[in-house]
Amino acid sequence: MIPILYESQYISLQTLWVFVAIALLSCSYLAVQRLKRAHVNFTLFIEHSVTFFLCALILSRIFYFGLHTDAYLPGFDLRTVWNFFSIWDQGFSFWGAFIGFLIALLYRLYKSEENAWKWLDALIVPVIVGMGIGSVGTFFGGYSYGRPTDLFWSVRYEVYNVKYTVPVHPVQLYALLFFIAVLVSKRWLSKKTDFFNREGNSTFYYAALLSFGLFILEFFRGDDTLLIQGIRLSTFFYAFFSLLSAYFLYKRIRQAESSKTHPHEST
Repeated sequence: MIPILYESQYISLQTLWVFVAIALLSCSYLAVQRLKRAHVNFTLFIEHSVTFFLCALILSRIFYFGLHTDAYLPGFDLRTVWNFFSIWDQGFSFWGAFIGFLIALLYRLYKSEENAWKWLDALIVPVIVGMGIGSVGTFFGGYSYGRPTDLFWSVRYEVYNVKYTVPVHPVQLYALLFFIAVLVSKRWLSKKTDFFNREGNSTFYYAALLSFGLFILEFFRGDDTLLIQGIRLSTFFYAFFSLLSAYFLYKRIRQAESSKTHPHEST
């Protein structure tokens, strides 16, 4: 793969960071466009952008530390504190960043009495696009790699951060294809039904599919993380949110069906 995109005597440009930057720029552009179309208080997003970024950064780092205790917390001392702030080691958790951003955003929306569902429906697509771009970066950088396999589409890494010297599943590309399929499916369904006209339904649809798909992909992952009884912690995380979001999506579908059957009854 290509972990280093460009290197000279003075600078080393890592592929992962390039794709992270592209993902952030793409997400920001799409978010701006979609928030404007949603007719929300867009200035709120600009005014508190620094707070959103800091919350995302801190939670991302905390999550990564928690999932890699063997590497970062062999014993608590001053080096542990220094390691936490040494962000140039690329030790970040996407989901930690996402949860940090989401908490800060929902708090600010609550304080401003904004419609949270309109915001979430507008922002979830840029998030998925960013995840797709990021998965390409992790593929070339050798992060979030898969388990060993002898399938003909397997890939072999020769970088220090991949513990396997045999071919592995290109699970990052599986994720990319899955993200594309999720976006295409929503676009196709939108032409067939008015279900997504209700605020929040798009969010629940995407959340249910994403969490379930990522739950399945966890069984193909081979990178090190925190294990509970031999099972990746993130597997439990995705399973929980898959069931939770599927339950709420099911309730929304039943409400939509009920409103069609009994149009004069309030939902």
